Parts: sequence; C-alpha cells; structure tokens
Amino acid sequence: MKKVLYFTLPVLIFFSCNKKNDYQEALDCEKRLNEIENQYDTERKNGDLTAEQEAQFEKEYDEQFEKVKEAYTVFFKNNINNDFGQEIFKTSIWYRRLSLKQLESVLENANDSFKATELYRKSSERVNNMKTATVGNIYKDFTSKDPAGNEIALSEFVGKGKYILLDFWASWCPPCREEMPGMVKLYEEYKSKDFDIVGYSLDKSEEAWKKGIEFLGLGWTQMSDCAFWDSPAAKLYAVQSIPCTILIDPDGKIVERGLIGSELSEKLKELIK
Repeated sequence: MKKVLYFTLPVLIFFSCNKKNDYQEALDCEKRLNEIENQYDTERKNGDLTAEQEAQFEKEYDEQFEKVKEAYTVFFKNNINNDFGQEIFKTSIWYRRLSLKQLESVLENANDSFKATELYRKSSERVNNMKTATVGNIYKDFTSKDPAGNEIALSEFVGKGKYILLDFWASWCPPCREEMPGMVKLYEEYKSKDFDIVGYSLDKSEEAWKKGIEFLGLGWTQMSDCAFWDSPAAKLYAVQSIPCTILIDPDGKIVERGLIGSELSEKLKELIK
C-alpha cells in the first residue's frame, strides 16, 4: 500500500474565498485518506489482514487519493487569484501531487496579476518539467554531490549500457526506509546484470543523510544537495512524493516512473535477463 507523508498546515485562518466550501471539501477528503491509512496500519500491525483485504485497502486508498487531488484542484482553480488560495497553493503538499492536467487547469484560471508573480513562474516551470520528465522522453542530466563532497553527474552513469534506477528518497521518510531492504536485495541481484542505482536524497541535514545511508546499508551511488523539497533534481524531475523512482534505459530514455516494491521487481525481471 502506498504511503504518503503529510505536513500539517495551520487551518485556523480567516479568509475570503470565492467558495469557502471548496477548501473544507479538500480537508474532509484528506482526513478520510488519513483514516484509511491509519486503519490499514493498525490492522496490519495486528496481523488481521488477508491478501484480499490488503488489496481492498490499497484500492480504497488509491481511489481516495485521487479524490483528494481532485478536491484540491477545484479549490485551487476557484481561489488561485486570491491571497488565501495562493498561500495554500504555495505551501500545501497537494500542489506537488497534482497531475499535469490538473496543474495546467489551475494555471489557466490565473489572472494577469498572479501571472506576474514568482509563484506563477515556478509553477509554469514545474509544468514544463512534468511534460519533459515523462515516460518516453530522454532523461535530464544534473550535477550534485556525493557523501564525500565530490561533484558527480547523472550522465556519468546513464548511457553506459545499463538500466539506471534514479531513486529519490530521504532519511526522514518512513516509506522510503521501508522500501530500502527490498531495494538492497534487488541491487544485489541485478548489479552484475546491466543494472545500477543512483540515489538522490531530499534530506535537509548532511549528517542525517550520511547516517541513513550507513544504517540502511545502501551500497550504490548517492547524491544530494541537502535542500529538502527545494532540491534541484527533485524539481527537474517533477517529483511529487517520495519514494519516487525513474527507470532509465541504456539509451537514456525514461521507461517507467514510480515503480517500487513488487512492481519494480517484476519490471526488472521483464527487462533484464
């Protein structure tokens, strides 16, 4: 089941929106999503879930996740030209969750005043990145630093005859840490078969990042700018949440996005013999 990290924003704000109920609808949808996840976690810890029940939880979660995205899209579209709507648009994690189509629909409602802002410029840049960092397009190169402080580029790995998994993660991200044992296993299985991993961390602390690498036993190349969600590579690849993976083929073409767990394992079995 997917895990999503939530950051609580103050909601006791007095505002004048075109449709106040739009924001409450989004909050209610988000609350329901949290309830589904909490119920799943509780029952999983108690060992009460059958495979069928787990699949049902995942289905319900995915459906509710999409409802939250749609509710926030409606709110943003109706309020993108007032101060409160712009503040939520700027600070909410759901801004990063919106699909390309949803984000474009929000920006289409922007008036001339909002179009003159830095927030609009950054949002338009994100739209462009979402369009280009998609399956079927050629990867985008970037330079960052390894744990020793050496500059390193993604292009040093891509196009060398191997499938490269660009893995966006962070030591502060519980779902990322949960995925790592399986990632380590896949790496050991495929590292001699034209496959490699390049990790890029959204950590804020260099110390926490290095401790996470050591604790989790990550033996592949690691990069980070320690800039949290302002990380250049995360923006370049329009990362909406973590963990997030980008699978790049030997020719530098993006072949899959967002594969983790069993889905990633099955894809590697299909591609790498």
